[in-house]
Amino acid sequence: MGTQVRITKTEKRRVYLDNAATTCVSDTAFEAMKPFLRGSFGNPSALYAEAREARAAVERAREEIASLIGAAPHEVYFTSCGTESDNWAIKGSMRAQAKAKGRKGRFVTSAFEHPAVLNSAQALAGEGFDVAYANVTDDGMVDEASFAQALGNGADLASIMLANNEVGTIQPIARLGEIAHGAGARFHCDAVQAFAHIPVNVDDLGVDYLSVSGHKFHAPKGVGFLYVREGTPLEPFMNGGHQEGAMRGGTENVAGIVAMAAAAREACENMASDAARIAALRDELECRILAEIANTCVNGTAPRVPGTLNVSFAGIDSASLVELLDERGVCAAGGSACSSHEGEPSHVLVAMGLPSERTQSALRFSLSNETTQDDIDYTVGVLKACSEQLQPFALLDLSSF
Repeated sequence: MGTQVRITKTEKRRVYLDNAATTCVSDTAFEAMKPFLRGSFGNPSALYAEAREARAAVERAREEIASLIGAAPHEVYFTSCGTESDNWAIKGSMRAQAKAKGRKGRFVTSAFEHPAVLNSAQALAGEGFDVAYANVTDDGMVDEASFAQALGNGADLASIMLANNEVGTIQPIARLGEIAHGAGARFHCDAVQAFAHIPVNVDDLGVDYLSVSGHKFHAPKGVGFLYVREGTPLEPFMNGGHQEGAMRGGTENVAGIVAMAAAAREACENMASDAARIAALRDELECRILAEIANTCVNGTAPRVPGTLNVSFAGIDSASLVELLDERGVCAAGGSACSSHEGEPSHVLVAMGLPSERTQSALRFSLSNETTQDDIDYTVGVLKACSEQLQPFALLDLSSF
């Protein structure tokens, strides 16, 4: 029998299972950034001692990040987030190649990418670029034949995420990169949900561009980075000063950059042990939901990043379930944080071809190294109670569930 939980509206306990949306800043990251908020607060572009301290810290962070992904320091550019990194890589590469080749080429991506990629694709289409989309399978993997067909023989750039942000499936990036390069295209990878959770090496993956966001691995919000392979075409992100090799003007977020490097180092050092423990808790949560709550199923199959689980609760509206869980102290998501307020079914699950009974009743649970066994026990009990409470209002058509 699973844990029985008596729930009241005055329950004070909070269980945070939305780490794919954002994570709590770690003690290591917080302590690393503190000196650069007050003491060593100088502008890295100035010449006096405080500025030199800040510049040295930024460059140490660049070297640290580069070493963790197998890159050279000058190939790492600091940004404000994963969305900026995606936009910069995609638009900057396509526009640079268009200028060099004297024509607007083709951009290829998949139908279940992050909105930062999909909306960048739409923006390129509005500028007159050719945009094509690869299909995905019902188990959450990019269809390689469809990807190759979308590339054809004339694409300039392709972009596929390493780990899907809603179902957690890990894509065969090295193989997809070979297909893209074989068709003459550069290759970008959104690694926001993967970096610091699974090994990421730019040479092993064979990517030309790689996007990362700090707040997905216990760094503060507002900082990320973009890897750009040396010699790869890219337009500057915005005009300004000489910062980031004159590719991204604006005073650097020194405290955030230092914190991100510290969080990345800590996460990568502990990756093997953390991933095993987190995956075990995720698997237990999955097994108990399927065993103890009727009419549930998992969306997206292995391989997945350790902490992500996407489950459909047949006939139960996901938004209602999220609200009820929140009242009872459990934080989960009805989709990605970047699209959860739109009131529409998950575009990821729709792209996977899942029926509406599953797309409209899906929840994402995402664990971290702070998740405990007690959290899992409590969550299962709360889920059972909330599901039972909503079951009388469910629209139960299980024919396609």
